[in-house]
Amino acid sequence: MIIARPVQYTSRVAQFRELFLALGLAELPSDLAGDATAAWSVFQAGSGRVGLHAVDAGDPLDGAATLGFETDDLDGAAQRLAGTCTVRRFERSDGKAVESKAADGLQLVLLAPTAGQATPQVTELAALGLWFTPNVPGAVTVLQQLGLTGEVRSDSGQWFQARADGGGLAAVHDGAAGKAQLSFEYAGDLAQLQRRLADRGVAADLVDESYGRTLLVARPGGGEPLWVNERQTDLYGYVALDSGRYSSG
Repeated sequence: MIIARPVQYTSRVAQFRELFLALGLAELPSDLAGDATAAWSVFQAGSGRVGLHAVDAGDPLDGAATLGFETDDLDGAAQRLAGTCTVRRFERSDGKAVESKAADGLQLVLLAPTAGQATPQVTELAALGLWFTPNVPGAVTVLQQLGLTGEVRSDSGQWFQARADGGGLAAVHDGAAGKAQLSFEYAGDLAQLQRRLADRGVAADLVDESYGRTLLVARPGGGEPLWVNERQTDLYGYVALDSGRYSSG
Protein backbone atom coordinates (compact mmCIF):
# COMPACT_ATOMS: atom_id res chain seq x y z
CA MET A 1 0.00 0.00 0.00
CA ILE A 2 1.14 3.52 -0.76
CA ILE A 3 -0.38 6.85 0.27
CA ALA A 4 0.34 10.13 -1.49
CA ARG A 5 1.42 12.63 1.17
CA PRO A 6 3.01 15.77 -0.32
CA VAL A 7 4.95 17.90 2.17
CA GLN A 8 4.73 21.67 2.57
CA TYR A 9 7.75 23.41 4.13
CA THR A 10 7.03 26.73 5.80
CA SER A 11 8.03 29.21 8.48
CA ARG A 12 4.32 30.02 8.81
CA VAL A 13 3.19 26.81 10.47
CA ALA A 14 0.25 28.30 12.37
CA GLN A 15 -1.18 29.96 9.24
CA PHE A 16 -0.85 26.84 7.10
CA ARG A 17 -2.42 24.76 9.83
CA GLU A 18 -5.42 27.08 9.89
CA LEU A 19 -5.62 26.95 6.08
CA PHE A 20 -5.62 23.15 6.06
CA LEU A 21 -8.36 23.07 8.69
CA ALA A 22 -10.36 25.63 6.68
CA LEU A 23 -10.07 23.35 3.63
CA GLY A 24 -11.58 20.56 5.72
CA LEU A 25 -8.49 18.48 6.46
CA ALA A 26 -8.10 16.84 9.88
CA GLU A 27 -4.87 16.74 11.86
CA LEU A 28 -3.72 13.25 12.76
CA PRO A 29 -3.30 12.66 16.49
CA SER A 30 0.20 13.00 17.92
CA ASP A 31 1.88 14.34 21.03
CA LEU A 32 2.02 17.75 19.34
CA ALA A 33 -1.36 17.71 17.55
CA GLY A 34 -2.92 21.15 17.79
CA ASP A 35 0.41 22.82 18.57
CA ALA A 36 0.69 25.74 16.17
CA THR A 37 4.49 25.67 16.52
CA ALA A 38 5.01 21.92 16.00
CA ALA A 39 7.95 21.13 13.74
CA TRP A 40 6.08 18.30 11.99
CA SER A 41 2.43 17.36 11.60
CA VAL A 42 0.30 15.30 9.22
CA PHE A 43 -3.21 16.11 8.00
CA GLN A 44 -5.77 13.68 6.58
CA ALA A 45 -7.66 14.67 3.45
CA GLY A 46 -10.68 12.83 2.11
CA SER A 47 -8.10 10.92 0.08
CA GLY A 48 -4.39 11.06 0.86
CA ARG A 49 -2.52 13.12 3.41
CA VAL A 50 -0.45 16.30 3.67
CA GLY A 51 2.69 16.80 5.72
CA LEU A 52 3.52 20.18 7.26
CA HIS A 53 7.20 20.74 8.05
CA ALA A 54 8.47 23.81 9.91
CA VAL A 55 11.59 25.64 8.71
CA ASP A 56 13.10 28.97 9.70
CA ALA A 57 12.21 32.15 7.85
CA GLY A 58 14.78 32.68 5.12
CA ASP A 59 15.52 28.98 4.82
CA PRO A 60 15.80 27.97 1.12
CA LEU A 61 12.99 25.46 1.73
CA ASP A 62 10.60 28.07 3.15
CA GLY A 63 7.50 27.94 0.94
CA ALA A 64 8.74 24.93 -1.05
CA ALA A 65 7.14 21.49 -1.28
CA THR A 66 8.27 17.97 -2.01
CA LEU A 67 6.61 14.78 -3.15
CA GLY A 68 6.10 12.58 -0.12
CA PHE A 69 4.60 9.13 0.21
CA GLU A 70 3.79 6.71 3.00
CA THR A 71 4.21 2.99 2.35
CA ASP A 72 4.18 -0.23 4.30
CA ASP A 73 6.91 -1.60 1.98
CA LEU A 74 9.83 0.83 2.17
CA ASP A 75 12.37 -1.80 1.15
CA GLY A 76 10.35 -2.81 -1.90
CA ALA A 77 9.83 0.81 -2.95
CA ALA A 78 13.57 1.50 -2.63
CA GLN A 79 14.41 -1.50 -4.78
CA ARG A 80 11.94 -0.52 -7.49
CA LEU A 81 13.26 3.04 -7.64
CA ALA A 82 16.93 2.06 -7.70
CA GLY A 83 16.99 1.60 -11.48
CA THR A 84 15.94 5.18 -12.30
CA CYS A 85 16.68 7.25 -9.18
CA THR A 86 19.42 7.79 -6.65
CA VAL A 87 18.16 6.12 -3.47
CA ARG A 88 19.28 6.64 0.11
CA ARG A 89 17.88 4.73 3.09
CA PHE A 90 18.25 6.23 6.54
CA GLU A 91 16.86 6.13 10.07
CA ARG A 92 14.73 8.88 11.58
CA SER A 93 13.66 9.25 15.18
CA ASP A 94 10.27 7.84 14.16
CA GLY A 95 11.57 4.95 12.05
CA LYS A 96 13.06 4.09 8.68
CA ALA A 97 12.86 6.38 5.67
CA VAL A 98 13.85 6.44 2.00
CA GLU A 99 15.00 9.53 0.15
CA SER A 100 15.08 9.33 -3.63
CA LYS A 101 16.37 11.82 -6.20
CA ALA A 102 14.98 11.62 -9.73
CA ALA A 103 17.01 12.37 -12.86
CA ASP A 104 15.69 15.95 -12.93
CA GLY A 105 16.92 16.54 -9.38
CA LEU A 106 13.54 16.36 -7.62
CA GLN A 107 13.64 14.67 -4.23
CA LEU A 108 10.96 12.26 -3.08
CA VAL A 109 10.65 11.17 0.54
CA LEU A 110 9.04 7.89 1.61
CA LEU A 111 8.12 7.06 5.20
CA ALA A 112 6.21 4.33 6.98
CA PRO A 113 2.47 5.09 7.36
CA THR A 114 1.73 7.68 10.04
CA ALA A 115 0.00 6.12 13.03
CA GLY A 116 -3.49 7.17 14.03
CA GLN A 117 -6.66 8.16 12.23
CA ALA A 118 -8.62 11.37 11.74
CA THR A 119 -11.86 12.13 9.92
CA PRO A 120 -11.73 15.14 7.56
CA GLN A 121 -14.69 17.51 7.40
CA VAL A 122 -14.51 17.71 3.60
CA THR A 123 -14.35 14.20 2.18
CA GLU A 124 -14.40 15.36 -1.46
CA LEU A 125 -10.88 16.78 -1.20
CA ALA A 126 -7.87 14.73 -2.28
CA ALA A 127 -4.23 15.62 -1.65
CA LEU A 128 -2.30 15.99 -4.91
CA GLY A 129 1.47 16.25 -5.20
CA LEU A 130 2.31 18.06 -8.44
CA TRP A 131 5.63 17.36 -10.15
CA PHE A 132 6.91 19.88 -12.71
CA THR A 133 9.67 18.44 -14.89
CA PRO A 134 11.33 18.73 -18.31
CA ASN A 135 11.20 14.92 -18.48
CA VAL A 136 7.54 13.94 -18.18
CA PRO A 137 8.02 10.30 -19.33
CA GLY A 138 10.79 9.81 -16.76
CA ALA A 139 8.63 11.19 -13.93
CA VAL A 140 5.71 9.01 -15.02
CA THR A 141 7.98 5.97 -14.82
CA VAL A 142 8.95 6.86 -11.25
CA LEU A 143 5.31 7.14 -10.15
CA GLN A 144 4.53 3.82 -11.79
CA GLN A 145 7.52 2.20 -10.09
CA LEU A 146 6.11 3.39 -6.78
CA GLY A 147 2.88 1.56 -7.61
CA LEU A 148 0.61 4.47 -8.52
CA THR A 149 -2.06 3.84 -11.16
CA GLY A 150 -2.56 6.23 -14.05
CA GLU A 151 -5.95 7.96 -14.28
CA VAL A 152 -5.69 10.47 -17.11
CA ARG A 153 -3.09 11.88 -19.49
CA SER A 154 -3.13 14.68 -22.03
CA ASP A 155 -2.83 14.04 -25.75
CA SER A 156 0.07 16.51 -25.78
CA GLY A 157 2.05 14.40 -23.30
CA GLN A 158 2.37 17.38 -20.92
CA TRP A 159 0.13 16.02 -18.14
CA PHE A 160 -0.23 12.69 -16.36
CA GLN A 161 -2.22 12.05 -13.19
CA ALA A 162 -2.14 8.92 -11.05
CA ARG A 163 -3.68 7.69 -7.81
CA ALA A 164 -2.16 5.82 -4.89
CA ASP A 165 -4.00 2.70 -3.74
CA GLY A 166 -3.95 3.93 -0.13
CA GLY A 167 -5.30 7.37 -1.07
CA GLY A 168 -4.15 10.60 -2.62
CA LEU A 169 -2.92 11.65 -6.04
CA ALA A 170 0.26 12.63 -7.83
CA ALA A 171 0.49 14.39 -11.19
CA VAL A 172 3.25 15.28 -13.64
CA HIS A 173 3.31 18.52 -15.63
CA ASP A 174 5.95 19.68 -18.06
CA GLY A 175 8.19 22.42 -16.69
CA ALA A 176 11.65 23.91 -17.01
CA ALA A 177 13.08 22.13 -13.96
CA GLY A 178 12.21 19.48 -11.41
CA LYS A 179 9.97 21.10 -8.81
CA ALA A 180 7.12 19.97 -6.55
CA GLN A 181 3.99 21.83 -5.53
CA LEU A 182 1.27 20.99 -3.05
CA SER A 183 -2.15 20.91 -4.74
CA PHE A 184 -5.56 19.32 -4.26
CA GLU A 185 -8.37 17.83 -6.31
CA TYR A 186 -12.03 18.39 -5.39
CA ALA A 187 -14.77 15.94 -6.39
CA GLY A 188 -17.69 18.35 -6.27
CA ASP A 189 -18.75 21.94 -6.92
CA LEU A 190 -15.76 24.19 -6.28
CA ALA A 191 -18.08 27.11 -5.57
CA GLN A 192 -19.20 25.25 -2.46
CA LEU A 193 -15.62 24.93 -1.25
CA GLN A 194 -15.02 28.60 -2.09
CA ARG A 195 -17.94 29.57 0.17
CA ARG A 196 -16.58 27.40 2.97
CA LEU A 197 -13.22 29.15 2.73
CA ALA A 198 -14.83 32.60 2.62
CA ASP A 199 -16.76 31.81 5.81
CA ARG A 200 -13.38 31.13 7.44
CA GLY A 201 -11.74 34.28 6.14
CA VAL A 202 -9.69 32.64 3.38
CA ALA A 203 -9.63 34.36 -0.01
CA ALA A 204 -9.94 32.17 -3.11
CA ASP A 205 -10.61 32.92 -6.78
CA LEU A 206 -12.52 30.51 -9.01
CA VAL A 207 -11.19 30.42 -12.58
CA ASP A 208 -11.95 28.42 -15.71
CA GLU A 209 -9.13 26.42 -17.24
CA SER A 210 -9.08 24.40 -20.47
CA TYR A 211 -9.52 21.17 -18.44
CA GLY A 212 -12.12 22.51 -16.00
CA ARG A 213 -12.31 24.88 -13.06
CA THR A 214 -9.59 25.65 -10.53
CA LEU A 215 -9.85 27.35 -7.15
CA LEU A 216 -6.82 29.57 -6.49
CA VAL A 217 -6.46 29.79 -2.71
CA ALA A 218 -4.42 32.57 -1.11
CA ARG A 219 -1.24 31.12 0.32
CA PRO A 220 0.05 32.27 3.73
CA GLY A 221 2.81 34.79 3.11
CA GLY A 222 1.69 35.41 -0.48
CA GLY A 223 3.24 34.07 -3.65
CA GLU A 224 1.87 31.38 -5.94
CA PRO A 225 -1.66 30.45 -4.82
CA LEU A 226 -2.61 26.96 -3.77
CA TRP A 227 -4.37 25.13 -6.62
CA VAL A 228 -7.52 23.10 -6.03
CA ASN A 229 -8.55 21.45 -9.30
CA GLU A 230 -12.11 20.34 -9.87
CA ARG A 231 -12.17 16.68 -10.78
CA GLN A 232 -11.94 16.53 -14.54
CA THR A 233 -14.95 15.32 -16.54
CA ASP A 234 -14.35 17.01 -19.90
CA LEU A 235 -11.76 14.78 -21.56
CA TYR A 236 -11.35 16.73 -24.78
CA GLY A 237 -7.61 16.58 -25.43
CA TYR A 238 -7.13 13.94 -22.73
CA VAL A 239 -7.25 10.16 -22.47
CA ALA A 240 -8.88 8.40 -19.52
CA LEU A 241 -6.62 5.61 -18.23
CA ASP A 242 -9.15 4.51 -15.59
CA SER A 243 -12.71 4.44 -16.95
CA GLY A 244 -14.06 3.68 -13.49
CA ARG A 245 -13.02 7.11 -12.18
CA TYR A 246 -13.25 9.36 -15.22
CA SER A 247 -16.01 9.66 -17.79
CA SER A 248 -16.55 11.85 -20.81
CA GLY A 249 -20.08 12.86 -19.77
